[in-house]
Amino acid sequence: MKEAVREEMRVQLRPLRPLLLTERGHSFVDLFDEFLEQHEFELALHLVCEFILDSHASKVDKSTVDQIERLHTAMKIDDRCVEELRRLSS
Repeated sequence: MKEAVREEMRVQLRPLRPLLLTERGHSFVDLFDEFLEQHEFELALHLVCEFILDSHASKVDKSTVDQIERLHTAMKIDDRCVEELRRLSS
């Protein structure tokens, strides 16, 4: 993966990091940061999705779900995460 593409993925994923900032989520933040550092962008995205879906702490807004969907599309990830997030956000 070219450095410009890696940096673009990092830039697009970084705004999702605050979603992991809960009392329970500090270890997830560290893991998220490690995934970004290691260029494991799919794992970072899956971590965010799973954290949101498992925590049920709060609804995610439409713009966040749209952002997650764009990342899924860019990474060519085909799973049910976005569909489940849309259901959670409605």
